Amino acid sequence: MDNQTISPRQFMFLVIFFTIGSSILIVPGPVTAQAKQDSWMSIILSIVIGMGLIVLYNKIGELSAGKTFIEAFNDVFGNWVGRIFSSFYLVFVYILAALVLRNIGDFMTSQIMPETPLQFTHILFFVVVLGGTLLGIEVIGRSSEIFMPWMILLLLFLFLFSSPQISMDNFKPILGDGLPPMLSASKVMVSSPILEMVALLMIFPYVKELKQTKKGWIIGGVIGGSVLLGITSLCILVLGSDLTIMNTYPTYRIGEKISVAGFLEGLEIFIAIIWMMTIFFKLIVLYYASTVGFAQFLSLDDYRPLVLPLGMGTIILSIISYPDVAYFESFVGEIWFSYALSIGFILPLILLAGLLIKKKIKQKGA
Repeated sequence: MDNQTISPRQFMFLVIFFTIGSSILIVPGPVTAQAKQDSWMSIILSIVIGMGLIVLYNKIGELSAGKTFIEAFNDVFGNWVGRIFSSFYLVFVYILAALVLRNIGDFMTSQIMPETPLQFTHILFFVVVLGGTLLGIEVIGRSSEIFMPWMILLLLFLFLFSSPQISMDNFKPILGDGLPPMLSASKVMVSSPILEMVALLMIFPYVKELKQTKKGWIIGGVIGGSVLLGITSLCILVLGSDLTIMNTYPTYRIGEKISVAGFLEGLEIFIAIIWMMTIFFKLIVLYYASTVGFAQFLSLDDYRPLVLPLGMGTIILSIISYPDVAYFESFVGEIWFSYALSIGFILPLILLAGLLIKKKIKQKGA
């Protein structure tokens, strides 16, 4: 299918970009809406849960012996049953790619270019994703190495110049509403992006050195989660929980409030640049995973003939997926967690059980 490979470090960078992704703008608001000033605790709990899921995914990657998620299902359960399970996974990854693309369009047309048609924004951004997908996972991995230092610098810039406006009183009272809201709010980040990391099992086999890859996934998950923890905490400390809840993109609002020496203002564009980088890598990983997955599902030798037709479908789906941002927030809050849980946790458990049973049968046969 594709003989290209990436290094464990490149995979770690992709995990970081994937984890931050669209979550840097859309997670702080919904989490704070439930947990208020205790949102940072919810994020920490989500990271802990995420580590457990990453251990599960790493085990599947180890037992799959160089096979992708789709290939492993077909190998364990046979072509017919394996394809049934694979179809649920592929639909999830494909829909997720369309929703991430729509996140870009909503942000650009509401905050930066309100006069620009939504369709144009989607097409312009997705053309780059199509090009990267055609070039393959090796180019995607190398690109992550190039852009990672820039993302780090921009994040440091954001935290540094926002620090004068921080008020530690915004964290009080701690657990003022008790544990239930804090525990419930953790579902927001668990559903997106933690359970969505199941898509990375489609590129796991292309990484060299299994032991280092497993370690890189854990480190990448911790770093990405820590960035989201820092961003959510910064939103509360600078804006307060009430303003964080009221703003659709509270992180972008922080950029608008930055003022250095009274003349360096309007620096929210740096937030936009960070987000465009992280969401680009999340989208390209999702789209690469979906095209390779569909090619393996159809038993094709090369995924590239599917890149353009599936891309056209992604653009259309991203436009018709939901009417407005309010509908999307309702969908994420009420439906997405259950859907992501079934694909990102239950489906991998089924595969893991099949892989373990197959391993025992082989050992007895030997």
